[in-house]
Amino acid sequence: MSRIIKRLYEDNVNGKISDERFMELSADYEQEQRELKDRAAALQAELDKSQAATVNAEKFMGIVRKHLAFEELTPTLLREMIEKIVVHECSYDENGTRRQDIEIYYSFVGKIDLPEA
Repeated sequence: MSRIIKRLYEDNVNGKISDERFMELSADYEQEQRELKDRAAALQAELDKSQAATVNAEKFMGIVRKHLAFEELTPTLLREMIEKIVVHECSYDENGTRRQDIEIYYSFVGKIDLPEA
């Protein structure tokens, strides 16, 4: 981009383009350069977020592999694998069937919505 602006300046100095046209094109190129820098920063932030999510998923999978063949649910296993459990108030449907929602937030990956069986 700076090469284009340099060339544009040279064309202006050599009289190939008018001062007005130079100012117009220069402003356009500078605006485009600002937009490209902003877009690059946004893409970098998105990439950083994705990389952090990947690292967290790998940490979680490390814990899962470590406890893959557990015999019983121990307090240590719960502390390592589960960040928090949210238990909602119970409700009843029109048939009087009790329903209570429970959300489990796993370490490093958060809540995982599994399809209902």
